Amino acid sequence: MEFINSTSPAPDTREDIISETAVWILAVTIRVCLNTVFSVSAFITNIINFIVFKRMSIDDSAKESFIILSIADGFVGFVGMIAGVSNGLRYLASTQVQDSMYALYILLLVLVTVPSMTSLLSTAVLAVVRCCSVVLPFRVKTVFTARRQRIFILSATAILIGTTTYSLTGIKVNIAPNPKTNMSRLQLTFHPEYMQRSRYSDVYRGLIFYLTFLAVTICVFFMIIALKRSSRFRNRSRRSKEENTPVSRSVTTRSSQNSKASSRELQVIKVVILLSAVFVVCNAPAMIASILRQTVPGLNNVGRFRLSYDVMMISVEGFQLLNCALNIFIYLNFNTLYRTTFLQICGKKRSK
Repeated sequence: MEFINSTSPAPDTREDIISETAVWILAVTIRVCLNTVFSVSAFITNIINFIVFKRMSIDDSAKESFIILSIADGFVGFVGMIAGVSNGLRYLASTQVQDSMYALYILLLVLVTVPSMTSLLSTAVLAVVRCCSVVLPFRVKTVFTARRQRIFILSATAILIGTTTYSLTGIKVNIAPNPKTNMSRLQLTFHPEYMQRSRYSDVYRGLIFYLTFLAVTICVFFMIIALKRSSRFRNRSRRSKEENTPVSRSVTTRSSQNSKASSRELQVIKVVILLSAVFVVCNAPAMIASILRQTVPGLNNVGRFRLSYDVMMISVEGFQLLNCALNIFIYLNFNTLYRTTFLQICGKKRSK
């Protein structure tokens, strides 16, 4: 099987609106510094999320989706930490090291698509199921069972792994000598059919991204409306109960239990709304970048607006890593059961 080197003449960037120096400063500031902080935070906090959700006693379907989301975001954080180190060496080390780190960074970008897409799917499943539980509460548990949700997420991830693996067969990693320095460097060579092989993975990833972004955005809109209506209904019910005559103790106990259950479900819905809102905000730059890349000629990694494309992708990576790191703060502030379980685990560890 014949492979060819990926090197090509540098594009003319005189028409670009940003300079090489500005791109380098932004890359060091965001890719090396901020993204590394976001990655470490995402990795550590999602390990905590995984442990807490394993201990929590909540609805199975929600619990499994939260656990899968935590695992996926944790892997994104882990790959991001490696990418942060490689980017630090890529921008600040010697030339021969920079060449090797760029090749490693390209491989990491390909590999991180799997946990990143799994995170998108998990967020979309949470948003769709909670939205349906508000709109169609009596059919959700029979239609969107935990098993069906798990099968959907894992099947979609398995297809992505298959298409990504097929595209990777078009890349060959070599340790080759640098003719200028006579030192070894990591080099990627591509099969002539690499673009054709990677097209399947690109189309599938694009389909997942557009559909999940659209689904989550629509679900956030409907959940917010339903939550406002539910809040008004609860306020009216509370006022009417206060005006009615006293009821028996058994009725009061049963009403209290139902109120606790609905309050817990309401907290889960609020958490999902916030997760979905953060998801939409943090993935909006990626959506805008995708549209601009398709509509503006030369706005890509080899075109005349390559530098602007680099800046755009730097911001996309930063927002996506930030998305993975923020979830724990939403859980702690808006989910009482998560906060209680978290404090119990911390208390046990302190006592030990």
